Amino acid sequence: MKNSFQIFAAALLTLSLTACEGFLDEQPVSEVPADEMWQTSRDAKAGVNQIYGYFRTAMRENYFYWGEFRSDDFEHGASSAADQQRVIDNQLTTDHRCTKWTDLYKVINQANLCIKYIGGIDTPSVAERNDLLGQAYGMRALAYLYAVRVWGDVPLFTDPNEKYSDAIYRERTDREYILREVIVEDAKKAESLIDRTKNKERKRISVYGAWAVLADAYMWLGEYNLADQTIEKMKADPMFMAFEPGIDTWKKMFTEELNGKASDNTPENDDYSTREFIFVVHFNMDEVGTNGFSYMYQWFTGSGNRAAVVSQRLRDKYEEGDLRFPLVTKEYQAGWELRKYIPGDISSTLNKTCQVAYPIYRYSDMLLLQAEALARLSKWEEALDLVKMIRTRAGLTTPEAADFGTEEELVDFILDERQRELVGEGRRWFDLVRTGRWKTVMQPVNGMSEEGNELFPIHFSHLDQNRKLTQNPYYTQTN
Repeated sequence: MKNSFQIFAAALLTLSLTACEGFLDEQPVSEVPADEMWQTSRDAKAGVNQIYGYFRTAMRENYFYWGEFRSDDFEHGASSAADQQRVIDNQLTTDHRCTKWTDLYKVINQANLCIKYIGGIDTPSVAERNDLLGQAYGMRALAYLYAVRVWGDVPLFTDPNEKYSDAIYRERTDREYILREVIVEDAKKAESLIDRTKNKERKRISVYGAWAVLADAYMWLGEYNLADQTIEKMKADPMFMAFEPGIDTWKKMFTEELNGKASDNTPENDDYSTREFIFVVHFNMDEVGTNGFSYMYQWFTGSGNRAAVVSQRLRDKYEEGDLRFPLVTKEYQAGWELRKYIPGDISSTLNKTCQVAYPIYRYSDMLLLQAEALARLSKWEEALDLVKMIRTRAGLTTPEAADFGTEEELVDFILDERQRELVGEGRRWFDLVRTGRWKTVMQPVNGMSEEGNELFPIHFSHLDQNRKLTQNPYYTQTN
């Protein structure tokens, strides 16, 4: 159909099929003529909502595969969880489904469509239009941040693919270029566009989400002063962003606040009583049926099917008297289950109705990231003041700056605190890679020792379709 494009499924051309013929045979979920779509405020909202829908699909399994299963947080679960065990054991091959970037590029392409078209739509207010554009920029930044953290250099698209052409086949772009020129700049655009008055929804990108992505990117670039300054901005409005000081409210954040929230129809209303969460991946079965349940129960409970259990190495890192430990894990059926998101024992019937959201960013995460930045800036006392907030809530005392001999010792201490605080939140593996500690930590666990092993391989189907791509070198040697 002339001038038509596949809006909500075609996102599409981004190397998602094993052959060109397969792409041409692919049927769109919705095909809308260009002169009929992107006309109204409703179209603009639907377009942005679909970004989040694609992101939920991309993260449903990969939240764990990409962010945590390669770290020292988890060990084998049930013997039937073979796919998860391959990642935990550092036995990734180019046919594992977590090596596909298809769903992530759907997020990027949908964001590109929104960025291209929303500016020309007549919305009830300029602020509303800008807010939708800001969310698109913020989500594109976040999607690319995941991509470069997982694969390193990746193909770069800042314009939408709306029809088949050779333009969908691109070489990989340097990771640092994408971090500096795309992720940082997109997050800044999001910061400038997002409506700070009406966008109060933690299920979508608010200005706090844009700041979190920006601070995260700065840490990957080693721009510690800029990361510190960005996180400091989050402290200006305690009505929206604030530290939860009590361990009881800490537990309720995960077991109650994240569970079973309604659809996101009123972004101007904050559905959460906690002020800790910045951005979450929302799951709701009323919206998308069985695709709307998360794996937070299914993958971590029940000896017969759980994908992973909390590792002995992590359990040993919890100090005596740490109030988080009995809230994070429980020994059950010959394994230490992750119970951070679960109020009690979970039956097998509840596994398929779990609607627990995944935290992408929360305030405690940002405070510990800021502490790490301050340590790098030789502001040890200020760094430990932030760590002390986390440890006091956990019932622990905090060492003094004089107790550390070197900057690296202090950073290791902060990273250990991040590991204890953020287990089950998809952060540990990225911390190890970002700080260059992945070899030291993981070699005794699963043998990681060769440079390049920190990246994921690129799925063979992407390489088959796009001859301009090259595999990450480690996997050309071992696979």
